[in-house]
Amino acid sequence: MKLVDILNKIVKYSIYVLVFLVPLFWLPFSFEAYEFNKQYLLLFLTTFALFSWLAKMVFFDKEIRFKRTSLDLPILAFLGVALFSTLFSVDRISSLFGFYGRFSDGLIGLFGMGMLYFLITNNVKDKSDKVEKILKVFLYSVLAVISISYLSILGVFSRIPGLPGIMGQRTFNPVAGSLDGLSMFLAIVIALLIGLFLTNSKLPLLENKRIPKLPSFIYWFLLFGGFGLILIADFVPALITLLIVLFLSSAFSFWQSKTDRKWLYFLGFILVLLVFLVMDPLRFLALPKEQVLGQADSWRITFSSLTESIKSGLLGNGPGTFHYEFAKFKPLGFNENSFWQIRFDRPSSYIAEILGTMGLMGLLAYFWIIRKFFLSLIANYKKHIPLSLAFLAILTSQFVYYQNTVLAFTFWLFLALIVVSLPNRLPSLVISLKDFSRSYLMSRILIVILGITLVFFYSFQLKFYFADIQYQNSTLLFPVNAKRIELLEKAASINPYRAHYKIILARAYLNRIISEMQKPPDLVDQLTLSDYIYRAINVSKGGIIDGKVVKGAVEVSPNRVVGWGTLGIVYREIQLVAQGAPEWGVKAFEKSIELEPTNPIFYTELGKLYLFSGEIEKGREEFEKAIELKSDYIEAHIQLALTYEQDEDLLQSLQRMKILSQQFPMNIDVLFQLGRLYFNSNLLDEAITQLKIVVNLVPSHSNAHYVLGASYEKNGDIDLAIVEFEKVLNLNPGNPDVEAKLKDLRK
Repeated sequence: MKLVDILNKIVKYSIYVLVFLVPLFWLPFSFEAYEFNKQYLLLFLTTFALFSWLAKMVFFDKEIRFKRTSLDLPILAFLGVALFSTLFSVDRISSLFGFYGRFSDGLIGLFGMGMLYFLITNNVKDKSDKVEKILKVFLYSVLAVISISYLSILGVFSRIPGLPGIMGQRTFNPVAGSLDGLSMFLAIVIALLIGLFLTNSKLPLLENKRIPKLPSFIYWFLLFGGFGLILIADFVPALITLLIVLFLSSAFSFWQSKTDRKWLYFLGFILVLLVFLVMDPLRFLALPKEQVLGQADSWRITFSSLTESIKSGLLGNGPGTFHYEFAKFKPLGFNENSFWQIRFDRPSSYIAEILGTMGLMGLLAYFWIIRKFFLSLIANYKKHIPLSLAFLAILTSQFVYYQNTVLAFTFWLFLALIVVSLPNRLPSLVISLKDFSRSYLMSRILIVILGITLVFFYSFQLKFYFADIQYQNSTLLFPVNAKRIELLEKAASINPYRAHYKIILARAYLNRIISEMQKPPDLVDQLTLSDYIYRAINVSKGGIIDGKVVKGAVEVSPNRVVGWGTLGIVYREIQLVAQGAPEWGVKAFEKSIELEPTNPIFYTELGKLYLFSGEIEKGREEFEKAIELKSDYIEAHIQLALTYEQDEDLLQSLQRMKILSQQFPMNIDVLFQLGRLYFNSNLLDEAITQLKIVVNLVPSHSNAHYVLGASYEKNGDIDLAIVEFEKVLNLNPGNPDVEAKLKDLRK
């Protein structure tokens, strides 16, 4: 086989493999099994196919031939805005590679989708029936998706030993990490199938060349199997998307032919969807739901970010930076939700995400694509009903759901296939290399340079993938031990651009610091403790580790609030053993508050540091701010009550803690602090009663046993005191203070 034929086949089969595998592809080796692996597959095959296509034109065709379409300029404009937005991003790493854990919202992924579009429009010809073949491959992929999803819901995979643990979940499906994402994808597929139904009366005998010829039972399985999964998932945005498609289909069918009864079928589907929207008859299945940010909060955060500055208004904060916008602009009322501590990295609308992360220019460029597309389609819509309905479902979904890799891939795939099928009046751009030896030589050199660049790109991506394997392996080790730290260090060393690895590594060091500090003083290894403190600080804020200059998490992503919060916690925990730690901790939490001004936790932690430094009034102010942000944040209430004890107003502290115990009667911290305050106030009977409640609820509460023992001792009940201190010693073996206390009591 000639090399030119091999290059042609690489381009052809890369497209087919992508169409089949993207909805199905996942691997258990990385921490995130879906988006991370789908992005790698997409980038590898699109870049490899693009290189093969260019090499074929340069070395064999001796001309560069680019098939122009009406969407080229809008798409290039959209990608150009994404590039500029990335250059001025508040978090360039997330903008380039995608936010960690999501991965599909970065510039590289977006460019991969753009490459897919141009590969299809330049290498798929409608006359050769390639559109039909691609759709057939796509539907076979969906067939596998639906089959796997039903096997998961029925619990088949959970009963097969040796499979990855993720397959044992009832919500497992290869499209997304939740049934919500699956149902949104299936709503698009059903829109495509409805279009096929509108176009043909006999599904097995399809005459339209743009419709794949499949056995009719496969169509019915896809239609009813997909519809059933949407009902099982009971995801409202997917139901609404499908309702809109069904309504438009029934109206179109009735308008086309009042004698044709197809619209009655659509009416039946609509009634079923309405019943599920209102009554939810399958609620007994109790399948887990994805936690998605509400529409109102999504748009409120987006508009707040948009008006922050001229730059954010025009270019946004950069692709993949919704985590920054959420932290900085989430409304105060969000703290009243039960999931108020969750930091969302995506809104519930892709359109809102474009507006917030890429600004008005990004949204205008995107709508330019849509407008040009519909202007091209409007004169030929009857010939493209299936793909048009599917594309309409995709657009609807983008207003009510975020974008994952499969949904983005489906958007660009269907966009390209429809454009290929439409009449194209634009002449191809042809650059002949035959008559210009210098240009021919230069183009060959450029192709070689591109090939070398791709090799380096693949090697970097392979390193990054290996880093994530190390991180995934580290998460399987509990508790934190030397092996887990070693794996985390490898991940952070192999991929030093991800702040996430460094943040988790700093927390692992901190865990070991706390474990070491909890040992009896004579058993503490001061060298080990100092080493862990040194590493935790430097991996968080940057420094020298093992003789190498290392960028810290807050240097890699200076506007990521989690990095600053972790650094503040490190300083807080080492304030007793590291000079200057409280001052640095204050700075870290002040930066955290700047990035996330409505988070009561940071104000509370800042207040604790002020108390440690003896600045009682400042600490009290921070606790009051935290309570203003979240009225039921119990930690801030406790600390505020304790400020009065430090201010030698024990009665006020005791009264406040009594009120808290009535408001939060099952909170162990409140109950313990109340007992301790009773003891300090010499109300021994009340202290004993209160602390007995605590140790009955939490028998391993060492401090409660200690204060209870002290209360018995002070009350003259030495035998009972000995019993309590023995329990403390069992919980803290080798503690010299407790051993000395027991020795004195036994005398």
